[in-house]
Parts: sequence; structure tokens; C-alpha cells
Amino acid sequence: MLNKEISFTAMDVITSVYNYLKPRILGMIIAALFLAVIIVSVAFTSWPIMDQLPQDIADQSNIQGIGMMIFTDFVVPFEILSIILLSALMGAIYMAKGDDNK
Repeated sequence: MLNKEISFTAMDVITSVYNYLKPRILGMIIAALFLAVIIVSVAFTSWPIMDQLPQDIADQSNIQGIGMMIFTDFVVPFEILSIILLSALMGAIYMAKGDDNK
């Protein structure tokens, strides 16, 4: 019983890998597209230095300047980040919900 010989061929391995990945291909493609968008956004964004931020002596927090930059220069990265955070929130809720069949 313990010395039963297990043998498999390369075709068995390829078939089992294909059967494992088949339902996950769409999710992997979407994840790769999100990763490509993030890499392109980070690589081709001109990151402003502190001298380029609008300065207002009266407002030390500079909220208005940051808001103007978010909604003018950085609209696309802001929207991408909102989608990523929304999906992370939905995933956290799904994971915290757990199984109901106890």
C-alpha cells in the first residue's frame, strides 16, 4: 500500500496545469492590464517637486493647491487609485464576511 508506484507523463502535467489556469485566465489578464496601467502611469508622470506646488503663506496646509493639482494635473491617477481602493474595500468585505454554512 505504501510502496505504490506513481507515474505521470508530461501531457498529464500540462493538462492539469491548463485545467487549473483555465478559469483564472480572465482574472490574470485584468490584473496584468491594471499592472501595466500603473507602471505606465508611474513611469511617465512628471512628479512635481516642492517648488512647483502653489504656495500660500496664509494657508500652511496648502489644501487648495493640492486640490487644484489633483483635479487638474493628476485626474487619471486619482481615478485609477479610487478604483483600486474600491476593489480592495470590496475584497476586504468579502473576506471578512466568511462562510455562512457553519
